[in-house]
This record gives sequence, structure tokens and C-alpha cells, in this order.
Amino acid sequence: MTTASSQFFAILTAVGEAKQANANALGVPWTFSQLGVGDANLTDPVPSREQTRLINERRRAPLNQLKIDPANASIIIAEQVIPPDVGGWWIREIGLYDADGDLVAVANCAPSFKPLLTQGTGKTQVVRLNIIVTSTANVQLKIDPAVVLATRSYVDAAILEVLPKNKTPGEYTRVKINDRGLVLSGDNPTTLAANGITDAYTKEQVDAIIAQASALPVGAMVAFPVDKVAPGFLEVDGSVKSIAVYPDLAAFLGTTFNKGDEGAGNFRLPESRAEFLRGWDHGRGVDAGRGIGTWQKGSLQSFDPSTASPAITGLWHSGADVNVAAIHGLDSMVVADYPVSQSVGIASGVTNPPGAGVGVTRPRNLAVIWCIKAWNAPINQGHIDIAALEREVQQIALNGPVVGGARNVRMSITVTSVSATLTAEEVIVETALRGRAYKLGAFNKQINLASVGAGGMDAGAAPANGFVAIYAIYNPTTAMSDLLAVNATSVVAPEVYGGANMPAGYEASALVSVWPTINGLLTIGLQLGRSVSINRRSVLATTTQQGSLTPLSLEATVPKNANEVSGDVQIGSSVSASLTSGISGSATSIGSIFQLSTSTAAQGPYRVSLATPQTIYYLLTAAAGAMNAQVYVSGYAF
Repeated sequence: MTTASSQFFAILTAVGEAKQANANALGVPWTFSQLGVGDANLTDPVPSREQTRLINERRRAPLNQLKIDPANASIIIAEQVIPPDVGGWWIREIGLYDADGDLVAVANCAPSFKPLLTQGTGKTQVVRLNIIVTSTANVQLKIDPAVVLATRSYVDAAILEVLPKNKTPGEYTRVKINDRGLVLSGDNPTTLAANGITDAYTKEQVDAIIAQASALPVGAMVAFPVDKVAPGFLEVDGSVKSIAVYPDLAAFLGTTFNKGDEGAGNFRLPESRAEFLRGWDHGRGVDAGRGIGTWQKGSLQSFDPSTASPAITGLWHSGADVNVAAIHGLDSMVVADYPVSQSVGIASGVTNPPGAGVGVTRPRNLAVIWCIKAWNAPINQGHIDIAALEREVQQIALNGPVVGGARNVRMSITVTSVSATLTAEEVIVETALRGRAYKLGAFNKQINLASVGAGGMDAGAAPANGFVAIYAIYNPTTAMSDLLAVNATSVVAPEVYGGANMPAGYEASALVSVWPTINGLLTIGLQLGRSVSINRRSVLATTTQQGSLTPLSLEATVPKNANEVSGDVQIGSSVSASLTSGISGSATSIGSIFQLSTSTAAQGPYRVSLATPQTIYYLLTAAAGAMNAQVYVSGYAF
């Protein structure tokens, strides 16, 4: 019986071996036609090359598929599909027949019962026979399509072979198909026109219509009788506002009400608190000589009896206050201030005393808030607190990316050269410190000190022996980026380019490197991030001992932008002695690096932060013998 140790295999019969040899020798085609299955009389058969038939064949039918194994060209796969309505017996043996009806290959298999549908279950069973042949060159892979029952995997594979492979996978909003429903192409149009819609407004057109749909244009002034400001308005209080937050109002008012202290990017509103508004004379001649938006102080007008209210008789003022205004129905009147000896009278038909000035200074009124239209409410329906938004924008600017921030900055120069390439995964550039920022991705640009403009020096020639600051620069209009070099031998280069020679159209920049030059060329070195490694240079060779920290200038070795320097110290003596060396970034020993040794020579590295630009402090002593020492610099950070 079949057990875990049973072996299953397929072999060519003696007839099959002879026919294969004949096909190979004579070059004649060898064609397989049918596959038979049997139950071997419910025994466990062992295939024999001497077999000419199966032990107990149950079914023989044409092949459904005959192919060469794609993984092994020496294996032929013969396949038969047994439908659900055939069965009721076990499958234990398989035989392959050629076109002459001869059994040319035989195999045994693990017992498998092929049920009938009438038994309450059914299945479509696939039987495959894999045989190894010495050559497939003369095997004729031919089946009758009229009798083929295809498996699902065969159909799937066949369909995939028929479908074209020139399509890009993805999701599409519009596809083109042929008359059989086959997708030929697809795309994702982003405009109305591309979608075939020609009778609709674009987003830009709708925005323009909405912007003009407000009942009041930006800049119109209205009064509100309560202590509230409606959406789209600002109180006309003389305050300073951001141009970026209120661009439309800023464009309308311009600098008309600016006083000069608004700061960059701001403008000032007019002031209307506690003021009456008066129509501009504009050439009429009643209030001539005034410009639009100008302020005018109050004036005292003499009382004109010919146009006055009904006469007041028998009223004189001799020092006591009299409510004359109440008689005239006015809120208040002013009687000029006269010496005590002079009295003032007001009576019908009586001329005021000489020099008397009586006038109305304030009519009865209602206090309101004068407001100016700042933006169009249909666009911003008032759900946004503009003041809060302005504060948020300012906060974002404070917490936003830092100019010069970069990922994986690298510049390598292996031989002294006039040019070099600087790369970075990304660089942050700004129009000014805390100005508008841009992120430049996959940055890869070359600097050439022999040229002037984008990709070269900002002006003039490179310093013969000094330093150049290298900036990443960006043109937001064209989205072009480049490098720009500046002579930084005697100055600290700012984080944003501050010169007057920025190439046309370039508005944003960021300091990305400060590099030494020799004979007008870039020296050998390697920059990673903001650390620059250079060829080891001696900055001090001395036989004089220094028992306290002594300043040492690095002006010729590191730039003014350097905030950290690294290198090593060598110290020796003519005899074995206690040797002490120290390097500090400040005169007060902050961050000092000391080396102590008892020998004739010692060496040690240092890396210190600079409290004073281009200056370190050293200490060198030997307890005995003649001392000699060297201080070297091999790198800096900026």
C-alpha cells in the first residue's frame, strides 16, 4: 500500500526510447496525442519500461496541453483535464500515447479518487505527466484545439499573453477602449478643456468674478454703530498692517498714510477715531488747498446774526456761565475768553462787542466705528480671524525652516582647481533672514571662480590667497538654482547673500560653504555638512615655552566664519621630561584640550570652539631640556 516511503516517477517505455532515438537520428517529428489514466486494479503500480499498456486503464482522451517546461528545456509537460461528469474510480497510473497509439511513457501517482457528480460531489481534475527527453528539437508540440478543455491557469496565462504589455499601471479618470472593450490608453486630465468641457469657467475665472462680486470694493469706508467689526473690514485706527496679510488693501492705499516707521513689508491705515469726515474739495473752492486724506484742525467761527436762530434778548454774560447753546438748540457753544472787566452780550440786533468770538465747535452726534474694506467677504466669509491668522503666519515664520539648513552637503576637491561641485539632498534658501523660504531638492551645482554671475563670482576675481563664501541662490520665477561665490577673506559672510551683485531674477540665497583659496584657486579639501577638512597646515613652530594661554592667529588658515577648529599639537624635548601642551578657544580656558606626557616627544589632537574669530590660545612647556613644538590645523566648521 502507499506509504510515506512510496516513490512516484515517470519513465519512457522501451517503445518510447526507441521512437525518441529514431526521431533524433532521422530528424523525423515525434507527436504525442493522448493521455490515459487507470486504477491499476487498486494496486500500487511501479512503472516498467517493458509496459505496452496500463494495468487497468479507466480513461484515454486527447491531450489538452503539450508544452516544454519553461524552467527546463529537457522536460515535456503533457496535460489532460478530466471534467466533473467523468469518474467514479481511482487514478493510480498514467500513460502517454503517441500519434501511432503506442504507450511511450508511463508513470505512477499518489492515489486520487475522481468522483462523479451523482455521488454528491464533483471536481475538474488536471493530470500532468512530466517526462525527460534527450532533445525536444524533434518533438512536435501539437494538440487538437477542438477537444481541449482549458484549465483556469492556462486561460489566465493565455489572456495575459494576448493583452499588450505597453500600458502604464495606475488609476485613470479617462480611458480609451477599442471595439472589443480593450483599454488602449488612459490619462488624468487636470483642466476642463482636457476633459472636453468648454462651456464652464476655470478656477481663475471664478476667483476673479468672486473678487469683484462684493457690494463694496476694497478701500471703501463705512461706519458701524456697535463695537464690532464686520468680516472683511478693519477699524480705521492708524495701525500698521502686514502687506502679505492684506495685499489688496495694501495695493489700494499704497504708502499714503505711512510715517516711515512701519518696517519692511508693512503699511499704515489712516486714522479716523474721534474725527468727522469731510468731503474733499477737489477743485470746488470751498475748502481749497487741501490734499486728499489730510487732517484739518477745528476753527472758531464768529456768530452771524443774519443767519442765526431766533433772536435772544436781554442776555448778557458778566462772568457767570449761561447756557446759551440750549436756547439755540445746539449741543455746545464757545464764548471767547475775555478779560474780567469786559462783558459779552448776545441780543437780537445787537452787534457783538469788539473782538468777540462766538462759534459752534461740535454739533450733536453719534459715536461710530469707522472701518475700511480690507478684503472681499465672498472669498473669506469671515470664518477666519484675520488678526489670529496674521499672528499664526508670524509664528510660522519664527518656527519655519532655518536658512542654510541642509541635508548631506558635500563638496570634495582632490586637486587645486578653479571649479568644484557641491551637492545636497536639500537646501533651505530665503529672500532675507526670516523672509520667504524655499526648499531646493536634489541640489547639484558647480562653482567656477573664473566666471562672474550665476555659477561664478558675484563680482571681480577670486582672492589670490584667502577665502570665498559660496551661496546657493534661487530664482522663484524660473525655478532655477545655482551657486554664487563672494570674497570672504576679511569679512564674516552672512547667512543670506547681502551684496549688491545678485544675478537678475535670483531672490533667495543661503550660505552653504566657506572655502580657502590659493593663487585664486580652490584648495584641496572635503566638506561634509558644515565641517571642512583641509590639508594639515603648520600654524606655529616654536622652541619658546609658554606657561600660560597665549593667542595664536589663524587668519591665513581658517575663515572669519569659522566657529570651530581642529588639528593636532606636537611637543618634544632634548631629554625625557614632563611635557604639557594645551589648546583653547578662549583666553579663559573654556573648552581647553590639554596633553600631559613624560617622554622626549608627544602628540595629541584637539578640537575647540572659537570665542574670538580666527584665534586659538596655546600653552607649551617642558620640565627639562630644550623644548620644540608644532601646532597644526587640519579642519574647521562654520
